[in-house]
Amino acid sequence: MPYTRKLYIKVCIILVAVILLLPLTTFAQSDTAEVKVFADVPENHYAFDDIHSLRSLGIVSGMDNNMFGLGKPIKRSEFLKLLVSLMGWELINPEKGSFVDNMDRSKWYYQYIETALKHGVILADSDRFRPEEYITRQDMAVMIVRCLGYEELARQLTFLQSPFADVSEYKEHITIAKDLGIISGIGDNKFDPMGNALREHAAAMMMRMYNRLNRPLNEIHAFYAIKSYPQLYVMDKLDSVSFGWSCLQFDTDAQKVVLNTTANKYAFTIPQGFSEPVTLAKDKGVSTQLMVFASESDKFYDEKNNTNVGLISFIFNNPEIRKQVIGDIIAQVKSTEKDGEIVSFDGVVIDFEEMKGETLKTGFNTFLKELRLEMDKNNIKKLYVTVHPKLKGGQSYYDAYDYRTIGEIADRVILMAHDYNAKKLSQSEMDSGYFYTPLTPFVDVYYALKEITDSKTGVADVSKVWLQLSFDSAQWEIKDGRIINSTSYSPDYGKIRDRILNEDGMKDVTVNYSQRYENPYITYSNDEGSSFIIWYEDSRSVLAKIKLAKMFNIKGISLWRIGTIPDYGENDEAANYLNVWQKVVEAAGKRD
Repeated sequence: MPYTRKLYIKVCIILVAVILLLPLTTFAQSDTAEVKVFADVPENHYAFDDIHSLRSLGIVSGMDNNMFGLGKPIKRSEFLKLLVSLMGWELINPEKGSFVDNMDRSKWYYQYIETALKHGVILADSDRFRPEEYITRQDMAVMIVRCLGYEELARQLTFLQSPFADVSEYKEHITIAKDLGIISGIGDNKFDPMGNALREHAAAMMMRMYNRLNRPLNEIHAFYAIKSYPQLYVMDKLDSVSFGWSCLQFDTDAQKVVLNTTANKYAFTIPQGFSEPVTLAKDKGVSTQLMVFASESDKFYDEKNNTNVGLISFIFNNPEIRKQVIGDIIAQVKSTEKDGEIVSFDGVVIDFEEMKGETLKTGFNTFLKELRLEMDKNNIKKLYVTVHPKLKGGQSYYDAYDYRTIGEIADRVILMAHDYNAKKLSQSEMDSGYFYTPLTPFVDVYYALKEITDSKTGVADVSKVWLQLSFDSAQWEIKDGRIINSTSYSPDYGKIRDRILNEDGMKDVTVNYSQRYENPYITYSNDEGSSFIIWYEDSRSVLAKIKLAKMFNIKGISLWRIGTIPDYGENDEAANYLNVWQKVVEAAGKRD
C-alpha cells in the first residue's frame, strides 16, 4: 500500500468475510480514513504500514506527542488489549477476576484479560497473569495462535521438530505461527523466545494475521462430472470449472492407450447435452477445462515387455506413447464432439492419481513439460494439476508429486487434502469397534498445507495453490461393540439431512462436532440394537479449512464436485449447517 511523505496518509482497510469464518467473532471495522502519521515512525520502517493500519482501525492511538513508542517493549496487558480489540470481541466484566493480579475491576486492563481468558487466548493455568510485565516473543506467538483457535491443533503437532534451534517450550505454537508467516526468526536459525517483544513487532504480527483472515477468496473452482446437472446454478459464482468427462485407459484389443470419453469404470464420460454447461460457463466468463483422469492402480499385461504394468508408468516410460497421449489430449481440448454438438475448452486438468516413487515423479515432470510445450504451440492457455497430499508421521503416501516443479509448470495446483478416512476395515479393526474415521482430520489438512507451501520444496508461487474440498461421507454400524460393515457406507447429503430430520424415528439422533478433527458426525441407534455413526462435512468444517488455507496465504479453493455440494437454506430447521454452498460463496465475497 503506497504512502506519501505528507503528514497525513490514506490507509484503506477493507473488512470482509471474516465473520463467516469465525462465527462468534466480529472484527474491528474501519472505513477509509485519514490517518495521522506517528512522529517517531519513519516511512521506510518495515512496520510503517502495519502500525498505521492499526491506527486506522482505532486499535492504537499512540503515546503523548503523537508518538507510537517505536523500539519500546510492550507489556502483556497492552498486547492483550490490542489483540482483543483487533478481534472485536465484546468485553466482559465479571464480578471477580480470574487471576490474583487481576482483581481490581477499576484497572484499564481488567476486562481485556477476562475477555481474552473467555476466548482461550490465555489459560487459567497459573494464579497470576503478570499484566505489568513485558511480553516475550514466545508468549506473543502463543497468544496469537490461541487467538486463531488453534490450541487443539498445537496439541497434535508434537511429532514436528522445533523450527528454531533455541525453541523447546511451546514449539508447536511457535511452529504454527512460523508456518502461517506470522512470526520470523532473528537469524542464525534462532527465535529468541524469551526476548522482549517490541511494539512494532506486535503491530506487524497482528496485521499479518488480520490481513489474511480478512481477505476473501480470490477464486472458486469446481468440477462438473457425475450427476452434476441439478446444481448447474452454481456456475454463476464460479471463476473456473473443469469437466470430468475423460480418462486414460489401455485398450487391450487395440493394444494402445486411449483417451476414453464414452464408457469407463469411473463414469468420466461425456453426457448427453454436454454443450449446455460448457456454453453457460463461457457465457458467464467462467474458465473451462477438460479433466483427464488416470490411475497408476489400473494394471494391464504389457505383451511387448512380458510384464504387468501400471497405466501411468507405461505412458511415462514410452516416449512415443507419451507423444500420442499428449496429442490426444490437445485434440480433445480443442474440439470435443458428440451428437452433433461441438465445444472447446480453455485448458486441461491433469488428474493422475496413486503414483509413488522417484521414477514416476521424474516421469510426471517430463510429461507435464512436454504437455505444456504442446499447449503453448496450440494456444491452449490453462494447465491445472491435481496432487496428493503428503502425510505426517512417516506414513506411506503417494509421493510422486514434485510440488516445486509442478508449480513451475502448471497454472494451478489442486491439493486433494481429503478422503483421509478408512474406506475398508480389517477384521481386527472391526472387532475393536473403532469408528473414529473423520474425512478430513484438521491436523492432516494442516500438514498437507504446510508441505505444499514449504519455502524450499513446496510450490514457490503459493497463489497457484487451491485447496480442494470434497463432499463424501462415511457411515459405520456398530453392534455388540464391533463394526458390522467392513466397507463404509457413503450416504449422500440428502440422506444425511433426512437423518437429521429423522422422520423414520430412529433413536437418540444427535448431531455432533469434533473440535479435535474439525469434522461433524451424527450418532443414532435403532430398535435392533445397532448404533450408527456418520462422518461428513458441513459449513463449520468447510469454513475451518478455508480459514486455515487463507492463513497459509492460499487464495483459492476447488470443489469436488458440483451435484454433491450441500446447499440447504439458512431457515431450513433440519439443515444443521448444511448450507455449505452459501458459506463458500460468502467466503469469496460473492453475496447477491
